Amino acid sequence: MKFNYIILLSFIFTPSFAFSNPEVDSVSMGSGYASDVFYSLENGVVATAERNTWDIGFYTTTWSAGIIINGGIGTSLVTYENGDTASWNAIDTTGMANWKRLSNADTIWEEGAFNRNSLDHPDYGWGVYNMITHDVVGDSIYIISLANGAKKKLWIRSKNSINNTYVFTYADLDGANEFTETLDVTPYEDKLFVYYNLSIGSVIDREPAQNSWDLLFSRYSATVYDLEGNPSSYVVVGVLSNLDVLANKNYPVAENFRDWSSKPLEDVKTLIGHDWKYFDMNTFGYSIEDSTVYFVQNLKGDVYKFVPTYFSGQSEGKTVFTKELISLVSVAEKQISNNKMSIAPNPATNQIHISIEGISTSLAEVQIYDLAGKEVFSTNKTLTNGQLELEVDNFQIGLYLVRIATEEQTFTQKLIIR
Repeated sequence: MKFNYIILLSFIFTPSFAFSNPEVDSVSMGSGYASDVFYSLENGVVATAERNTWDIGFYTTTWSAGIIINGGIGTSLVTYENGDTASWNAIDTTGMANWKRLSNADTIWEEGAFNRNSLDHPDYGWGVYNMITHDVVGDSIYIISLANGAKKKLWIRSKNSINNTYVFTYADLDGANEFTETLDVTPYEDKLFVYYNLSIGSVIDREPAQNSWDLLFSRYSATVYDLEGNPSSYVVVGVLSNLDVLANKNYPVAENFRDWSSKPLEDVKTLIGHDWKYFDMNTFGYSIEDSTVYFVQNLKGDVYKFVPTYFSGQSEGKTVFTKELISLVSVAEKQISNNKMSIAPNPATNQIHISIEGISTSLAEVQIYDLAGKEVFSTNKTLTNGQLELEVDNFQIGLYLVRIATEEQTFTQKLIIR
């Protein structure tokens, strides 16, 4: 199911129009789409990283439990259905062919394959959050099939949220080659994910800083619908939006269409996605869906017109596109995102945990605003070691802005209720 969470720009931003001449640029992922390419709309290609170097990835935010798999190279994941963690030493794979495969979410970076069984806070899919210790304790065993054909059992044992460390154990299905890894995520908190290779038992540092890129040209697993509307997971090649990069799709429109504010900009990682192209059986090559224009608001707040014009296929993995700076956007007070404040889970359903780093005061004013800028909730709360809990089960589905004001500083962060 696709959730369309929108942000009304008039609430936070004051736009000024600044048309520039369209610029033609291109990105090459290499033969067979071998690499991911991190791209800045302002500065061009930021980094290129080989894709087959990792199997699982950990979302780096301290109060997150998001874990993904490398679906773009054929890695697959199932929950072990013949027992719980007490079965670790005696895995029985009878019936595994019929177990449901788990894939990374299409719309939200933080919701990885390991989180797809989540029942919402405090259950994160692979484990349950402990309100006292702030640890997530693993309660599930997984069978992961690697791209090289090897199968391993995997148990995410815990995450210590305060120290931002994971402990996980993996082994061959018969118990051979068992390893337990303690992964300190702290050195990688400026990136979106830190990765791990299960074949060589190594942490993989492959991303540039998260604040340096807007778009990721990648091969990934996505939900694709057949003609009857039935969903299935399929490996595709497309363009993903970085966290806090917003976009919209406009179809059908003229080539000179520039009205970027005619539709809300959405915080969805696959809004550009993969379906701007299609394989033409008459030419045996890729064609571009015409009359389609994307507008992308980068991390600075500037809005670009983005139009793919050519796709080579797997020979070069090359995408050609035009980009045009449409609007310079200044922030009225502060950016929505504040990396010293985190909310988990986010999206949320019943309860949220708010953490603010480096706060010495204990009293805070908490305000929550809807998209129209209307205050929908206000209270005074005591911060315990920079942390507090809030019930949000009475909120309607949508996107909100959470504001925390202390004697020292004011913090803001987006919150999605679903």
